[in-house]
Amino acid sequence: MVPLDPHFGSPTGVRNTGAAEYINPYAATTTAEFLQAMRDYRARAGDPTFEEMEHRSGGVCTAQRFRSTLAGRAMPTVALVGAFITACGGDAEACGEWTAALRYLRDRLTS
Repeated sequence: MVPLDPHFGSPTGVRNTGAAEYINPYAATTTAEFLQAMRDYRARAGDPTFEEMEHRSGGVCTAQRFRSTLAGRAMPTVALVGAFITACGGDAEACGEWTAALRYLRDRLTS
Protein backbone atom coordinates (compact mmCIF):
# COMPACT_ATOMS: atom_id res chain seq x y z
CA MET A 1 0.00 0.00 0.00
CA VAL A 2 1.42 3.39 -1.02
CA PRO A 3 -0.22 6.43 0.58
CA LEU A 4 0.10 9.97 -0.67
CA ASP A 5 2.74 12.05 1.04
CA PRO A 6 1.30 13.00 4.48
CA HIS A 7 3.14 16.33 4.33
CA PHE A 8 1.30 17.45 1.21
CA GLY A 9 -1.67 19.42 2.51
CA SER A 10 -5.14 19.66 1.05
CA PRO A 11 -6.74 22.98 0.04
CA THR A 12 -8.45 23.16 3.44
CA GLY A 13 -5.12 22.74 5.21
CA VAL A 14 -5.96 19.27 6.52
CA ARG A 15 -2.92 17.00 6.40
CA ASN A 16 -3.11 13.91 4.29
CA THR A 17 -3.80 10.91 6.52
CA GLY A 18 -1.89 8.38 4.42
CA ALA A 19 -3.49 4.94 4.14
CA ALA A 20 -7.02 6.34 3.97
CA GLU A 21 -5.94 8.21 0.85
CA TYR A 22 -4.66 5.14 -1.00
CA ILE A 23 -5.76 4.68 -4.60
CA ASN A 24 -4.88 1.32 -6.12
CA PRO A 25 -3.62 1.80 -9.69
CA TYR A 26 -3.70 -1.98 -10.25
CA ALA A 27 -7.50 -1.93 -9.92
CA ALA A 28 -7.78 -0.27 -13.35
CA THR A 29 -8.72 -2.68 -16.12
CA THR A 30 -9.05 -0.10 -18.92
CA THR A 31 -7.25 3.07 -19.98
CA ALA A 32 -10.29 5.09 -18.92
CA GLU A 33 -10.18 3.57 -15.43
CA PHE A 34 -6.45 4.27 -15.12
CA LEU A 35 -6.98 7.89 -16.15
CA GLN A 36 -9.81 8.17 -13.61
CA ALA A 37 -7.50 6.79 -10.91
CA MET A 38 -5.00 9.49 -11.87
CA ARG A 39 -7.71 12.16 -11.58
CA ASP A 40 -8.68 10.76 -8.17
CA TYR A 41 -5.03 10.80 -7.06
CA ARG A 42 -4.74 14.45 -8.06
CA ALA A 43 -7.98 15.31 -6.23
CA ARG A 44 -6.76 13.56 -3.08
CA ALA A 45 -3.51 15.52 -3.37
CA GLY A 46 -5.48 18.75 -3.08
CA ASP A 47 -6.11 19.41 -6.78
CA PRO A 48 -2.86 21.22 -7.55
CA THR A 49 -3.10 23.37 -10.67
CA PHE A 50 -1.47 22.02 -13.80
CA GLU A 51 1.03 24.88 -13.61
CA GLU A 52 1.94 23.85 -10.03
CA MET A 53 2.30 20.29 -11.25
CA GLU A 54 4.66 21.38 -14.04
CA HIS A 55 6.83 23.15 -11.47
CA ARG A 56 6.71 20.25 -8.99
CA SER A 57 7.71 17.78 -11.69
CA GLY A 58 10.83 19.83 -12.36
CA GLY A 59 9.56 20.68 -15.84
CA VAL A 60 9.61 17.03 -16.91
CA CYS A 61 6.05 17.50 -18.10
CA THR A 62 4.28 20.69 -19.16
CA ALA A 63 1.03 21.93 -17.68
CA GLN A 64 -0.63 21.47 -21.08
CA ARG A 65 0.53 17.87 -21.31
CA PHE A 66 -0.85 17.05 -17.85
CA ARG A 67 -4.11 18.80 -18.77
CA SER A 68 -4.54 17.07 -22.13
CA THR A 69 -3.67 13.64 -20.72
CA LEU A 70 -6.25 13.84 -17.95
CA ALA A 71 -8.86 15.20 -20.36
CA GLY A 72 -8.20 12.57 -23.01
CA ARG A 73 -8.63 8.86 -23.54
CA ALA A 74 -5.15 7.79 -24.64
CA MET A 75 -2.88 5.68 -22.47
CA PRO A 76 -0.35 7.94 -20.72
CA THR A 77 3.38 7.34 -21.02
CA VAL A 78 5.48 5.92 -18.20
CA ALA A 79 7.42 9.21 -17.99
CA LEU A 80 4.22 11.23 -17.68
CA VAL A 81 2.84 8.97 -14.94
CA GLY A 82 6.07 9.25 -12.96
CA ALA A 83 6.08 13.04 -13.31
CA PHE A 84 2.38 13.15 -12.42
CA ILE A 85 2.79 11.17 -9.19
CA THR A 86 5.79 13.28 -8.20
CA ALA A 87 3.85 16.47 -8.97
CA CYS A 88 1.02 15.28 -6.73
CA GLY A 89 3.37 14.71 -3.80
CA GLY A 90 4.02 11.01 -4.23
CA ASP A 91 7.36 9.52 -3.27
CA ALA A 92 9.66 7.24 -5.26
CA GLU A 93 7.79 4.16 -4.05
CA ALA A 94 4.48 5.57 -5.29
CA CYS A 95 6.06 6.47 -8.64
CA GLY A 96 7.38 2.94 -8.96
CA GLU A 97 4.02 1.42 -8.12
CA TRP A 98 2.07 3.59 -10.54
CA THR A 99 4.49 3.12 -13.44
CA ALA A 100 4.54 -0.65 -12.81
CA ALA A 101 0.73 -0.66 -12.76
CA LEU A 102 0.70 1.19 -16.09
CA ARG A 103 3.06 -1.36 -17.64
CA TYR A 104 0.94 -4.19 -16.22
CA LEU A 105 -2.22 -2.67 -17.71
CA ARG A 106 -0.55 -2.16 -21.10
CA ASP A 107 0.53 -5.81 -21.12
CA ARG A 108 -2.97 -6.99 -20.22
CA LEU A 109 -4.59 -4.85 -22.92
CA THR A 110 -2.19 -5.94 -25.66
CA SER A 111 -2.12 -9.68 -24.95
